Amino acid sequence: MHDDSLPFGLRSHVRRGRLVITFWGELDIHATERLTGSLAELTLTCRHDVILDLSDVTFLDCGGLSLLCQALAATRRRELRLTVVLEDPFHRKVLRLAGVADSFDVALRLSDALAVPPGDPHGHRPPTPSHA
Repeated sequence: MHDDSLPFGLRSHVRRGRLVITFWGELDIHATERLTGSLAELTLTCRHDVILDLSDVTFLDCGGLSLLCQALAATRRRELRLTVVLEDPFHRKVLRLAGVADSFDVALRLSDALAVPPGDPHGHRPPTPSHA
């Protein structure tokens, strides 16, 4: 979704074996209402590990956190790794204050996230259910 009339949006492309979803603008409750469907479609059909790039996000609140958590849940169900690019220290602080920082693999730059090989076993993945 890329509508220049909105103060937010997302675009996606596959790069180095990962689906990179780049958000831009203000990720608030209004953005969440408009972007949830697009994000769900991308993460529910994805066969690649996912990188959410928030480098161009100017504002992040609980609405934006909701988008991140939705993507995390969708990728975990598919046993894919999710990395969030958070250059802005304030955005990293928002994750910490919300108590969800430990749920996400965080990279400071997109290049850092892309440097980890896709499917790297040291990446954050949900525990594999054991069948006893």
